[in-house]
Amino acid sequence: MSSFLESPKFPVDIVNQAAEKEKKGGGRPEHWEMVFWWTRKPLASARAVLAAAALPPDIDVHTFVTQVLKAKVNLKGQVENVPHRENPSPPPEWRERFAKMKVLDPFAGFGSIPLEAMRLGFGEVVAVELLPTTYVFLKAVLEYPKWAAERGLGEQLVRDVEKWGKWITEQLAGDPDIKELYDPDVAVYIGTWEVKCPHCGKYTPLIGNWWLARVSKGSSEETEEGEEEGAKKKIFSRLAWMDWENGAIKIVDLNKELKTSEIEAKVNSKQGYVVVNGTKRTVRKPNIYARRETGTCLHCGNQIRYISLKTGKHSIEKPKGAETEWYIKHALKQWNQLLEDYLNGKIDLEKLLQSPARPTLLVKVKVKRGDLEFEPATKQDTEKLRKALEKLREMWSDPDIPKELTEPYCSSTYHTIVWGFDKFYKLFNPRQLLTLVKLVKLVREAGKK
Repeated sequence: MSSFLESPKFPVDIVNQAAEKEKKGGGRPEHWEMVFWWTRKPLASARAVLAAAALPPDIDVHTFVTQVLKAKVNLKGQVENVPHRENPSPPPEWRERFAKMKVLDPFAGFGSIPLEAMRLGFGEVVAVELLPTTYVFLKAVLEYPKWAAERGLGEQLVRDVEKWGKWITEQLAGDPDIKELYDPDVAVYIGTWEVKCPHCGKYTPLIGNWWLARVSKGSSEETEEGEEEGAKKKIFSRLAWMDWENGAIKIVDLNKELKTSEIEAKVNSKQGYVVVNGTKRTVRKPNIYARRETGTCLHCGNQIRYISLKTGKHSIEKPKGAETEWYIKHALKQWNQLLEDYLNGKIDLEKLLQSPARPTLLVKVKVKRGDLEFEPATKQDTEKLRKALEKLREMWSDPDIPKELTEPYCSSTYHTIVWGFDKFYKLFNPRQLLTLVKLVKLVREAGKK
């Protein structure tokens, strides 16, 4: 038997518009911001497809759009709202039809399909997922709210989540270790790896993207349209990037420099330039290309290529048949081994910090008067990463530190293992790891309370 989903009357253009509005900045569901995920499907399209698959082909399209999808469409056929923010209200006969059906999502991910099936009122909804993170997330988004709502405890659940979330945040912020390691007015730290150049001996940061903000007016998305042929002139609400000057990071903030909230500019991020008022400014290109196995020292300008595993000598060309490795990969593997040795008490901190690769901080991002402000990170900021290492070593026997091996059979983690990140704790910088361990303890304590 055919369904409305298979009918030529299915309003695919309206569904696409609703999904597009949802995916853009400001339109995403609040719970999406809890965890980053790669393939989350818009709730609007999940709702539309589920309902359309369950309805006969001769239904009223207007009722479907306005009552089920909850799209508000103007005379030009454009969706003006973000439909997922409203619960569907299908006619009683449609809801009765849904209530007799079951929905199974065998690869539920972060739950767009089962969530919308529940909102539509399907009789039984089953979500299957093997990943531990998504399993916990699905319980929080699907199972607990449903349990509370069925018992009239929905509002109480919301208040409790807010109460204990606030308690955890306050406890973490008041922790003396955390207060010592983070500046209270910094929203985000931007960091990278630095490697010891085999030519000049100085540590050079590896930067794959020098941009800090490139936001065209009316959108939070970074668009690159037309950049192959030449940049198009647009109005930008934010333009800022990093530069390298006299051996240190420098901030170029055009909004601050020009004292304006709107900048008419041509921007070509691929070719690395910005044109404002006829003046062309250069934005640096990456100094690391992993696929090409190439790096460039920002101090001396020399290429960083291969190291002989037998002699330790550096070469630009990869000798045939010789045991060589890309120097940057080799350096990161050494850091990871030395890190493990340090935390297990086999070497001192000075030996670890002499590693050919080590984490560093580039920029501090602050929020002032509702706008972003960028500052270069200082030596004192990077010192805090090293202070965190000392604190981690003191608590290395703590069972909450994730010392387990990463999964060698998983393609996504295999790409980290070949760089020496073979255990979960190595995926974080020292300060992140210390903070997350403390956060786990607070969540557990909140559960007991």
